[in-house]
Amino acid sequence: MEVFEATPTKQMRITMHGVAVLCLVYVAAAAAVAPVTYLAMLTEYTFQKYSFPIPLFALFGMVGVAVFYRPRSPLTFILEKLRDRGKGALMIIAMFLLSAAAFSTLKHVTPVYVSFFADPFLAKLDATIHFGNPWKVAHAIFPLSLEPTLFVLYGPVWFVQMVGMVLVAAFAKDHAIRARYFLSLVLVAIILGSVVRIIGSSAGPIFFGRIVGGDRFADLMAVLGSSPWGGAMIETSDYLYSSYAQDRTVFGTGIAAMPSLHVALAVLNALFLSQFGRATKYWGWFYFSAIMFGSVYFGWHYAIDGYVAIIATVTIWRYSKRCVDR
Repeated sequence: MEVFEATPTKQMRITMHGVAVLCLVYVAAAAAVAPVTYLAMLTEYTFQKYSFPIPLFALFGMVGVAVFYRPRSPLTFILEKLRDRGKGALMIIAMFLLSAAAFSTLKHVTPVYVSFFADPFLAKLDATIHFGNPWKVAHAIFPLSLEPTLFVLYGPVWFVQMVGMVLVAAFAKDHAIRARYFLSLVLVAIILGSVVRIIGSSAGPIFFGRIVGGDRFADLMAVLGSSPWGGAMIETSDYLYSSYAQDRTVFGTGIAAMPSLHVALAVLNALFLSQFGRATKYWGWFYFSAIMFGSVYFGWHYAIDGYVAIIATVTIWRYSKRCVDR
């Protein structure tokens, strides 16, 4: 007979309050590392870039959902949703803005402390495991007539879906799925956007010639420059490189390839949308595929950047479920 009975260990269940605390720690770290940059980023994100789109997206999204689910009384549906989730959603959006500014701050200042040392290794590894440069395969198999569509999906639609998913999750009635999404989002930002980024600090193929030197990706730049859509991507890279070289704080600032946060967030959103039915699930995974392919096609990332992002994000998503379900 045992003198002491074993008692199960009580594990803490992560709630939105816990996620908020994690966000505040992340924000405090960014503000401590670069207070001036963080303040500039916060002003940029809150007052200049997101102050109009977020209310607009929320309005149109809510009206669309109300008309679909409650066509006879859409206004009643909207008022009920605002009464039920309005205050909570507003707090989540505020935390998102604070955290987005923190993420961009750390992304912008990291090269000051850690150089882009991993590009030669990643470029060689990418070519080795794919038996050649993945971007060449991407351009060989993809119809040129669809390049404008890929450009729109990778560029303008990215901003819409990023803000849209935050709003959908913020207004979601299911507490567990809401907490799981935002916990995953914060962990992706911290683990992939900061820790793994430092471990594999790199700029990507589109910046290779300017940061590493050499002509390894000269053919890619020539191909991109031969089309208006690829040329627009080069112009965007010029904007980011100018911000990096002159140490200017601008919207979307920062250069980083490994791991791909574009791919990571696309995977996370696909996993999130898979919880709501076939239509949203199919869209989520289609959009993820477009982002993964586009990241290589337009030269923003090595293919391996996306692979690491996929594995890490799926792992985080599964871990977050365990934290929320405890």
